[in-house]
Amino acid sequence: MGAVPRTGFRTNLSGLYDYLDNQFPGALLRSGTVYWVNSATGVDDTNHGSTSAEPLATLDYAVGRCVANHGDTIIVAENHAETITGVGGLAFDVAGITVIGLGTYNQRPRFLMDGGTTVTAVISAADVTLQNLVFAAGHASVVACIDITAANATLKALDFRNNTASEMFVTPIKSTSTTDQTASGLRVIGCSWYDIETTPKEFIELNADVDNLIVAHNRICLPAGTVAPLIFVASGKDIKGALVVWNYLQNVTVSGNLFISTDTTANTGIVAHNRIKHADVTGAHLLITADIGMMPFDNLSTSTATTSGFVLPAIDANS
Repeated sequence: MGAVPRTGFRTNLSGLYDYLDNQFPGALLRSGTVYWVNSATGVDDTNHGSTSAEPLATLDYAVGRCVANHGDTIIVAENHAETITGVGGLAFDVAGITVIGLGTYNQRPRFLMDGGTTVTAVISAADVTLQNLVFAAGHASVVACIDITAANATLKALDFRNNTASEMFVTPIKSTSTTDQTASGLRVIGCSWYDIETTPKEFIELNADVDNLIVAHNRICLPAGTVAPLIFVASGKDIKGALVVWNYLQNVTVSGNLFISTDTTANTGIVAHNRIKHADVTGAHLLITADIGMMPFDNLSTSTATTSGFVLPAIDANS
């Protein structure tokens, strides 16, 4: 892949389009408007945002400049930094927008979720995509980082982390709504979460029926997480048409559903090629409840640090 032609943040726009099309096919809808955000040099007013040389200062203001279902894209600069406070302190409330962060690892845009346990970024409009952003917990036991309250949200290459060792997310991605299908179409792809505290729980929490869920290629490392499946589904709720593949999960859960926690049998979809390290030494190794409804293939499980995983559930014998 070629490097993006640029001088500082004054990126050549055509070169950026080529780069993003190569990195993230379909991420940019050319018919929409592109807005630029950079906390180092930006100003939040209607005279800024249309070029990288005169960017906006905050992502929330940039979202407010977008037009619903217009295919607008927000490009957030390398090393952009914001502190978010309060419930819905960062609101993705315009349908059909895409937010893309520039940079790699510590150069990526960073949003400090601070001020209390209830601080959240809320996706309340349909068809919103967030990509290549870092969210850091700035308070102990932040209940949820991103609250999904609209359909067809896409979270790509997001990184959830601590600001300090004593500040952490309990659940990075959560759909708090109890109305069925509110979060249908949710896609969580290539995200990561690392935390050494005992507080963190599930990576994704769903509190209503969800259709067409995709959770793929995510890395969750919670070496002290005692109740930390990949996905927790509220009692009596179903996931239909799911694809849960190639996820890597480390926790120290000792019993129960180690990977997907659900108590219904009406789920449908595929759960395949996932790798789970846990602390259930009973031999049961219940990754997902028997007769969950989803079809498992080639999922590897182990509770022993010195051994590779074995296939769970057991391989079929041509039944």
